[in-house]
Amino acid sequence: MGNNVIFTLLTILYFFIYVVTSLNSSTDEYALLAFKYQITSYPNKILAKNWSQGTSFNWIGITCGKRHQRVRGLNLANMGLGGTIAKEIGGLSFLRSLVISNNNFHGFIPDEMGKLSQLREIEMQYNELNGNIPTRLGFLENLQKLNLSYNGLIGDIPYRILNLSSLVEISFGRNSLSGSLPTDICYNLPKLKMLRISGNQISGNIPPSLGTCTNLKLLSLSYNNFAGSIQMEIGNLSKLEILNLGKNNLIGDLPSTIFNITSLLHISVGANKISGKFPEDPCNRATMLEYLEISYNKFHGEIPPSLLQCHALQNLYINGNEFTGNIPNEIGNLSTLQILDLSENEFTGNIPNEIGNLSTLQKLYLGRNGFSGTVPYSIGSLSNLKVLFIGINRLHGQIPESIFNLSMLQILAFQKNNIYGNLPSSIANGLPDLKGLYIGDN
Repeated sequence: MGNNVIFTLLTILYFFIYVVTSLNSSTDEYALLAFKYQITSYPNKILAKNWSQGTSFNWIGITCGKRHQRVRGLNLANMGLGGTIAKEIGGLSFLRSLVISNNNFHGFIPDEMGKLSQLREIEMQYNELNGNIPTRLGFLENLQKLNLSYNGLIGDIPYRILNLSSLVEISFGRNSLSGSLPTDICYNLPKLKMLRISGNQISGNIPPSLGTCTNLKLLSLSYNNFAGSIQMEIGNLSKLEILNLGKNNLIGDLPSTIFNITSLLHISVGANKISGKFPEDPCNRATMLEYLEISYNKFHGEIPPSLLQCHALQNLYINGNEFTGNIPNEIGNLSTLQILDLSENEFTGNIPNEIGNLSTLQKLYLGRNGFSGTVPYSIGSLSNLKVLFIGINRLHGQIPESIFNLSMLQILAFQKNNIYGNLPSSIANGLPDLKGLYIGDN
């Protein structure tokens, strides 16, 4: 009798679990089909053929859990899908990963997504979504990655999202977001490694509290309307690798504390109103620096020779400033340099012969300065050079014939100088890839 009772109870329990599982699976199926019906365009009708009611979840882009057979992942990236996002997506209560990037989805992001409490990852970049970022996304306490870049979103960044302590990556770049960053932005983001909000209309000052996001590896605030000075607290980001602050309205000096970050690879602060002299000894600690761009600011004074001890530099842009004096001979120490742009400054004196030591150089911009003397013969040894712009200076003499044998050269500009002589008859053979030759006003 006892065994029969136990068997009966187990049967009832199994039946109950089966019914609940079936109901839950039906909920997922209903949500997915509602999502499908709001997709108005897709190539080859791929979902129409594969997402069918009453079939098992062996559907394209769907991943289910092994134990409960509930939908855990929805990945429809790069499928060319168009339409709106159905609010019924909020019924996928076991969903952990939602990836619909690089499609043509438009309309609003549904508030109902704020109910997906197990979500770890949202990737909706490269779509045509508009409206505001739903505040309810700030209730997703397990969310680690939120990427809404390259859409048409407007309004402020919800404060609650910037307090999700689980977040590792925030990417809102290339939208039309406005407002400002909260003064305590990093107080509740201990795990944050990437913060991308470039290409919006964010204004106000850069909060000093960003210096407390000590796990940040990438900080990109470029192409916004940030004002005020660059906070020295950014120098506390000891793991930072990429710093993009270009194309804002920043003023003041460039803090020397930034160059205390030993992991730093990339600095871009161009197109601001930063002034003063460039910090001394930038690569004393930032020995890994590969990319430095400070173009179109108001830096003045001479280039500190210590800048030219940054032996890992591959790209150096200091054009569009008010630098004066001679180019130090130490320029030849930058043996890995590929792009060197010193144009649109107030440099004088001779172009140093040591530039010929930059064997990996591909682009050299020296134009719009006050260089005098002759064009160094050593430039003709830069066999990888594709662009040579030395126009609008005070150079005289002849262009060394070796330059006309740089077979990879595509642009050669030496207009508005005092250069004389004839072009060699073999120029067409020596420069087979030449697309632009600027020699006027000599």
